[in-house]
Amino acid sequence: MISIACVVEGHGEVEALPVLLRRIAGEHGTAIQVRKPHRVPRSKPWDEWARAIALQQSALGEDDGAVVVLLDSDDDDPEVIEAEIRSATVARSGRDDSIVCIAVREYEAWFLAAIDSLTTHALVKDDASYSADPEDIRNAKGALDALMTTSYSEILHQPKFSAVMNLDTARERSVSFRRFCEQLTLVFST
Repeated sequence: MISIACVVEGHGEVEALPVLLRRIAGEHGTAIQVRKPHRVPRSKPWDEWARAIALQQSALGEDDGAVVVLLDSDDDDPEVIEAEIRSATVARSGRDDSIVCIAVREYEAWFLAAIDSLTTHALVKDDASYSADPEDIRNAKGALDALMTTSYSEILHQPKFSAVMNLDTARERSVSFRRFCEQLTLVFST
């Protein structure tokens, strides 16, 4: 069994990321144990993120698992964010073995990428669809909200939608989700 520690940005990801990680690990036939994610607001400096990552690294040890870091890019360049987090983490802990994943724009863009599969959920309209590039929209939460029968809430809906969205469709339609899964494959297939 592989232990996974997480550092996330939002309240919704605290519950949703473990669900998503278990599903992706299951595709590889890998059993994982996911520690409760450590949340760091996006507004905090990268050194604060590095501190949280270092804490998770030490809790796991060097060979006992992996640290997965997930945050939204919002309007920033995801490659720059990843490089800055890695640099701050190496400066703090001397380790560069974390998986740093950046959802382009927002985590909810991944739901828009797989919205057709979410129509099976009672809270999503039966005719919900999204044909544009889900990573181009700045307000994916608002677009998702418009496709629902109730108001969207990160805390309530991220875990539920993470449990039922079609992972293959999300990978096909979202470059950042595909990259997220590819990085996890390196951990889950060993």
